[in-house]
Amino acid sequence: MVKILSLNQIKQVEDKANEGGITYFRLMENAGSACAKIIRNRFDDTGLRRVSVVCGKGKNGGDGFVIARKLHENGYKVRVILAHGEPQAENAKEMYARVKDLGIDVEFYSPGSENQKQFIQNSDIIVDCIFGTGFKGYPDADTAELFDIISSSGGTVISIDLPSGLYTDSSEIGSTAVKADITITVIGLKYSLVYYPSAEFAGEIKVASIGIPEEVLEGCDSAYTLNFSDIKSKFTARDENANKGDFGKALIIAGSYEMPGAAVLASSTCIGSGAGLVKLAFPDKAYPAVASQCPEKVLVPLPCNEQGRISSLSFKRISDELKKCDAVLIGCGLGNDSDILSLTELVLSSSEVPVILDADALNALKGRAEIIKEANAPVVITPHPGEAARLLGIGVPEVQSDRLKAAEKLYELTGATVVLKGSRTVVTRNGRTFYINMTGNSGMATAGSGDVLAGLIASMLCQKMSPFVAAVSGVYIHGLAGDSASGKYSKMGVTASKIINELPSVLTSFEK
Repeated sequence: MVKILSLNQIKQVEDKANEGGITYFRLMENAGSACAKIIRNRFDDTGLRRVSVVCGKGKNGGDGFVIARKLHENGYKVRVILAHGEPQAENAKEMYARVKDLGIDVEFYSPGSENQKQFIQNSDIIVDCIFGTGFKGYPDADTAELFDIISSSGGTVISIDLPSGLYTDSSEIGSTAVKADITITVIGLKYSLVYYPSAEFAGEIKVASIGIPEEVLEGCDSAYTLNFSDIKSKFTARDENANKGDFGKALIIAGSYEMPGAAVLASSTCIGSGAGLVKLAFPDKAYPAVASQCPEKVLVPLPCNEQGRISSLSFKRISDELKKCDAVLIGCGLGNDSDILSLTELVLSSSEVPVILDADALNALKGRAEIIKEANAPVVITPHPGEAARLLGIGVPEVQSDRLKAAEKLYELTGATVVLKGSRTVVTRNGRTFYINMTGNSGMATAGSGDVLAGLIASMLCQKMSPFVAAVSGVYIHGLAGDSASGKYSKMGVTASKIINELPSVLTSFEK
């Protein structure tokens, strides 16, 4: 996992490190040295040696002076360009003096200078150290012009900590920002590097360690990104002497006459990702559409109402089935009416195994989501931004403007493990610590993709993962399958069925 830090947390971490004997000056030296090492690892063997280091007058510029010095000492042809004059930050002044002592070329940025523009744009490597995490407001016209010169250069643009012009804690963009090929961020990730649209400016992201003790970092309640090793560690080897009961029985309550495909997608994913047995409970009016596509599932056709949705006449059968399963998924494609609300309440009050609430089960609870706290068993909720907005009684823009805050509010409202879907899906189990998924792509914004995710989480629950581990594992693997599908078919060509088709090859890498 990689920690994501806010601006306040960065300051707290640096202050604690300084109090513990790692001075601010040493932190700057460590940051510049670590960034220079990453640059050298990428370019030492390429023969590319012409470097422009563009420095601001603050601490980010100080990091740039260290980078310039380290690259110069290792044979790179370095020129430092001062974007806003000589440095003002105290430690940066000392780093600047060391650059001058080595005889490294230094010049002041001259707006409109064609020669300077050509030098920057003809450099092999352009290191952007103009603004860092403390940037606020908007760049002036001359600085915006410099951003454009850097972004349009023919060399590799490397931003330090953040592409200049981005805000640490917001995905919003001011008037403009540097478009980096690589961002080397120190200590941990920043929110603007994770969330769109600002993340589009970051390019490839590298995290540089600067010697801050782990116990200092552990003091921050924070957000984390998930990586492959985190998820793989949650899987155990399957017993070769096992039977299907050992891998769990899922009950999926899904589908309607209008939306039989949701039931098919969720159940197909669940059985195809490791669950031992899947029972699919659906309205009998959808039987022809469902039965032809579900050879591996046990079908439980239920009485339906005039709209072709599961009716209250089915509740006795569902109550019986709830006693025979290891995980329940309810909501995919059920439709919206009073019977669906009653059905959802029945499942929450009766189930003694983990429950996933998706789609129409969540819509049914609009204005009543607090009853989720009264459930007999653990609950996972999987809202997309629109469903989250309905549950919280706010607008979608408010959800999207601060997705971590929205996930926190959803947890406070429901007490459930929250999976807030969308670009960079957020998972939280306590409303304080958040896990942000970096897999997946825009091609997955397609009908049925959420049904696939819900079925995948149900499968993980059947295989004895905790609700939280099932949620983060399902989200991560779902994204990997979507990435695999987009690689084969293009983002425009991704469908929910194609995501399912990629799951076997993706799951191979998690098997032990």
